[in-house]
Formats: sequence, C-alpha cells, structure tokens
Amino acid sequence: MNSTINLDALKEVASSDRELAYKMRAMSGVVRIELPSQAIDFEFDNGRLVTVREAESTAAVTISAGEDFWTKALSANPGRGYESLTMAMQVGATVEGDFAGVIAPYQPGLQRLYRVFVDYAGTPVPRAPYSNPFRDTDNAVGRYVYVTANDAEARIYYETAGNGPIPLLLQATAGADGRQYRHLLADPAMQSRFTMYAYDLPFHGKSLPPTGVRWWEQAYLPGREYLENWVVAIADALKLDQPYFMGCSVGGQLALDLAADHGDRFGAFVSLNGWYDNPGVPEGYSNDLFRTPSISAEYAPALNFGATAPSAPEEYAHEVYFIYRSNFPGIYAGDNDYFMYEHNLAVNGHNIDARRKPVYVIAGEYDPASFDQEHGGPAVEAKIDGAVFIETPRLGHFAISDDPIGFSEAIVPILDKVIAQAQASKADRTEAQR
Repeated sequence: MNSTINLDALKEVASSDRELAYKMRAMSGVVRIELPSQAIDFEFDNGRLVTVREAESTAAVTISAGEDFWTKALSANPGRGYESLTMAMQVGATVEGDFAGVIAPYQPGLQRLYRVFVDYAGTPVPRAPYSNPFRDTDNAVGRYVYVTANDAEARIYYETAGNGPIPLLLQATAGADGRQYRHLLADPAMQSRFTMYAYDLPFHGKSLPPTGVRWWEQAYLPGREYLENWVVAIADALKLDQPYFMGCSVGGQLALDLAADHGDRFGAFVSLNGWYDNPGVPEGYSNDLFRTPSISAEYAPALNFGATAPSAPEEYAHEVYFIYRSNFPGIYAGDNDYFMYEHNLAVNGHNIDARRKPVYVIAGEYDPASFDQEHGGPAVEAKIDGAVFIETPRLGHFAISDDPIGFSEAIVPILDKVIAQAQASKADRTEAQR
C-alpha cells in the first residue's frame, strides 16, 4: 500500500466517534498507528482527541504491522483476522507500550481506535441490524439446586426453558455464565426439540463459590477433572437421563473431554469452537495477566469483545463485553488455563466413540478453531473416528450471544442431524442387545 492517509479527515472522523471518546475517557498521551509508509499519532488530553498528526514524539502505545498486513486489513475483502485488534494480534500486528498504565486499562479504547482507523482507511464491515426475534418466547425460569462435587457443595444457579423430549445442558465460555444462552433458551425451534438447562458453574454468574473452600486464600485453578466432575454432578442433581451437552469455547473443550472421559453419561456432545489440543500461545504467555491486581479488569473483557463477529449486531457484541466485565476477577484466568493447557485429546481422545454417541465440533468462520487444521476443529474430525466438524459462515467465537439469528439458523439444522444420529445409534444398540 502506497497511499497516504488524509490526517485532517481522519481526525474529523475519530473526533466525532462517541464510542471512542467514551472508552478513552481520562486518558492523556499518544497512541500511534504505524504503517510502513506513514506513522500516525493520535494525541489525547484527558480523553479528548486533540490532534492527529505525523509521528513526532514518544508514544504511550504503538500499534504496528508490516505492509502485507495493512494491505489486507484495508482491502475491500480483508478476510478473517483483521476485523479487530484482538484478532489482528494473531495475524501479524503488534501492540507495544505502557502495558499496565495504558494498554490494559484502555484496551476498549484501543480496540475502538483500531476499528475507526480501519473503517476510515479501508472498507467498513456492515453490522447486522438489531432485532429481538425471540422476545415473545423469552420465558426461561431460573432456579437453584445444591450440588456436591470435588468434596464440596455449591448452590448452583440454572435457567431452564423448552419442553422438548431431550435434555440439553449448556456450558458458557471461560469466566462467563448462562446469560450467554438467553437467546437460545428463547428460541422456539430449540424449545420444541429440547428441555434446556443453562447453568452457572461455581464461582460464575449467580452461583457462589462452594462452601468449605477457602477461596479467598487462593487462586481459582480448575483442572479438567475438576470441571468434568461439576458437570456430571449437575446432570445427576437435575436427574437428567442421557442429556446432550453443548458448550462454547471452554465449554467446547469440555464437550470433547466429557466425550472422552464420561461418554456413557451423556447422549451427544456438541463442541462450539473447541480444539483438538492446545491453541498456540506466544512464548512466555501466562494467564496470570488476568489475576494480577495491577492489571486493569478492562483488559480481558475488551479482548473478548474483539473476538465477536464483525457483522454481529452492535448491541449484542457489546453484551458479550458487559457479561465479561461483570464477573469476578481471576475466574476467566483459571478457566483459560484449562482451555489452553489442560485440554488435549492427544491424551484422552482415543476414548471417544463418536459412532456410538455423536460428537460434533462447530466453529464460526471468524474463530481460529475453524481454520487451524493441525490443532483446531478440523483436527478433531481428522483424528477422532466418526467426529464431525462444521464451519459456520459469518459467525464468530461468541455466536451464541452476539448473533442469535445467525446462530439459530446454523445450529438448529445441525442439531437435527445430531438427534437423528443419536437415535439411529441407540436403535442399533437396542437391536444388537436382543
């Protein structure tokens, strides 16, 4: 790319962006966006954008990338990986500067500044309009049940909806809770097929920490067995017979581990954005970032907002951020440790019998699990006999929350296939036992 950015026009656009102004409130300093042919300084004074100029002074934060990155990011069809600062950092962009002082607390503003710049200098990605199609069937009921697992008892909150013949357990993403499934619980197509249970694990949402655990003295460090035990115990406490299990992200990893370690307890396993083993992380990376008191609690929610789909309705994308921002610090870090390091089907995947119980991995087009052939969703299908991988166009990591219509259109036909396969497999087993 050789064109020069019109800085006066860029300043006018950025200065009039109310979201940027709000998310950069009280910030004073320079944020630099560095292209191969031009470096641009955005100078803020107590949150107000006072100038946009050619780089000339020290920057508090520098967002930079090579020519190939910017050529794609600013093209008419940039493809996946360029839609947000979160994803850009996975395909070549770097963010350098005062991490604790600016990058972490102002991550929401940096995410917005990247988007404002790319939309101005490139081609904006249109977002779907807001709609609430399941409003009239939004009739979920919340309850509590006492559950014992891992030598502790917890008062577990769950919401239930639907009167279909098949029980379906729903597990949220790392550090989040059952609010993410509010659209699915209200979807009449799902209500007719399933009786759904969206639960909050201990430490999450409306479920408090377990009693008998001095959690205030220690970090939350769940392992694979610990999480599996809670899920099985919740299914037992609710007296569910062969429930289907569907989870997203951490829940997607759990779906696959439950298929390996507790295949007899469940009727089918649906992994949303699950991986075969471990997604690649930068050398030296640690989830302690999200446990350290000096690191702003804004950081993780804003990163996750950047993992929403670029075409998702704006209101629902920000709802993902809100849910993450409202949860207890350190819980995301613990769940993420499991997601990144404890889940590994190379260890237990040989126990999965996907011919006997359906195992489906469904990943959104904008989720890295969908296009990592060696470690992501495609690898599950390649390495686990009978497992099925499906990529869903236009959807991202949080499709259950940020694009309820798109997710419904994608998931209901897939779940019909899961139901048909599960029923056929059960009929075959019954016939064989005669």
